[in-house]
Amino acid sequence: MMIIKQDRTLAQTFRLAIKEHGVFSLYDGLSAQLLRQMTYVALRFHLYETGKRYVDEYNFLHKVGVASVAGVVAGCVGIPSELVNIRMHVDRALPERKRRNYRNVFHGLYTVARNEGWTSLYHGGSYSCARAALITIGQNAVYDQAKMNYMHYFELTHDSKVLHVISSVSAALLCGPLVQPIEILKTLRMTTRAPGGRANKFFAYMMRFGPRGLFRGTVPSLMRMVPNTTLTFVLFEQFRLYFGYYDDVPQET
Repeated sequence: MMIIKQDRTLAQTFRLAIKEHGVFSLYDGLSAQLLRQMTYVALRFHLYETGKRYVDEYNFLHKVGVASVAGVVAGCVGIPSELVNIRMHVDRALPERKRRNYRNVFHGLYTVARNEGWTSLYHGGSYSCARAALITIGQNAVYDQAKMNYMHYFELTHDSKVLHVISSVSAALLCGPLVQPIEILKTLRMTTRAPGGRANKFFAYMMRFGPRGLFRGTVPSLMRMVPNTTLTFVLFEQFRLYFGYYDDVPQET
């Protein structure tokens, strides 16, 4: 939906993909997505959780600063796998002569480095890092702030599953529209074959449907982000509660 010129709805895009390429085409890029999750996303969470120990956790701007740094650093690590991931997503939408036909993430990384040079693995890196910073703010920092506010106003305890669910849903609903414009620009940059790219051309193409072009694909993005964010934080909190530690517990000698 981000790159095609036709103004198709989500339902039309689903039907067309299944009709022309089968149900499994909806999982194109899965290997790249899994590698990206295990590297970039894991590092983003770790850096944020570590960094917020050194700032005032009750100050939202402090958490935004930590989230920005964590997102940019993790984004730099995840650029190559994200590049291959996006290209595998959109490959079937391209004319056959322009398809890259990556078999998996490792074949994609090798093919890009061999045919385009290893620096091409970082095409769109600035967009990717900006997106990583925004999504860390929208997910991690907003989640922590929402959890703090809900605990105060609804008198919920920190281990409440209801608290974790409503906080994560709130973060996802805010994060989706927040990152969508930069997500589209990043996708356009990473799918182009040109070694360089002018931001004004990408922006002009993004606006081909008018102002709503800024949020093209927001609905499927939220359909992915809301359950993904909710499951991530609920499981994260359960692991923290059952496998974490408390500094004030006396150690046995």
